[in-house]
Amino acid sequence: MIVLLNKYSNNGRGLKRWKKYRPELEEKYIPGEYTVISDSEKFSKCLRQEVKKGERFLVSAGGDGTVHFLLNQIMRIKKRVRQELVLGAIGLGSSNDFHKPYSPVKHKNGRIPVKLDHKNAVLHNVGQVDFEDESGKWQRKYFVINSSIGIIAQANYLFNSREKIVRWLKSRWVEGTIWYSALKTLFASRNVPVKIKIGRESYSTEVTSLSVMINPHVSGSFCYDFNLSPQSDFLGVALCEQMGILSRLRTLFSLTRSKFSGLPKTRSWRADAIEILPSSPTPLELDGEVYVARRIKIKLLHGVLRVSQ
Repeated sequence: MIVLLNKYSNNGRGLKRWKKYRPELEEKYIPGEYTVISDSEKFSKCLRQEVKKGERFLVSAGGDGTVHFLLNQIMRIKKRVRQELVLGAIGLGSSNDFHKPYSPVKHKNGRIPVKLDHKNAVLHNVGQVDFEDESGKWQRKYFVINSSIGIIAQANYLFNSREKIVRWLKSRWVEGTIWYSALKTLFASRNVPVKIKIGRESYSTEVTSLSVMINPHVSGSFCYDFNLSPQSDFLGVALCEQMGILSRLRTLFSLTRSKFSGLPKTRSWRADAIEILPSSPTPLELDGEVYVARRIKIKLLHGVLRVSQ
């Protein structure tokens, strides 16, 4: 078992939380010997070596961004070997959307959620994203929770920034930091002119927010009301378009109650692929990590990842 520890997760409290819960994790969930690596560059090299030796259980200890990093390492491994790997997770981060809805009590350690039952791993969908970056170079990334453009991507960018208010608030009240980032973005951001292609349909609009998801939980208490799981045959697509401040606020508060379908200025689809063509480079959020993209192509990879329970 290899553990990728992000000691900087949860505004720098990842290491402290790991040390606090490590004895109980070892007693309940972690069998025998294991290796902990906290350097991402070192991890990439070590992962290849350990997989060649036969290691098959890989664990993210951090937030959703740590899961995202580990996922993208796994997806670079040859398919034959990748099919034998199991992704586990210890939720040390701020939101831990990957774990939602949270596992049964027997799979929770204190106040942190865990996915460490690798013997009962299940197949999990993955989103493949090909996008053209600002320099015109095409990149390929993967996500296991959701992807978005518009205010959610911009709010995530602010939440992960070094802004003084964000740094001060995050160390004291994570949920409040999420709300601060969301509300500031709601008032400051502009709608993004975009052309959307889903199947045979082509749709031009000004996007307030466009989410493409495997998991309907997007951040903190915000959640879409889609009947969607990591084993579904489709991606959930949620569009908020041409919204002003009042519509944005109404939608935001509705999402805290897991209500979205039928709201004014919204549309939703079930799709296995979508192409997004913004009029100019725009932030692209994948599992909480933010990139900048000019063209975006997303498709569903069904059941290509094994995930612990």
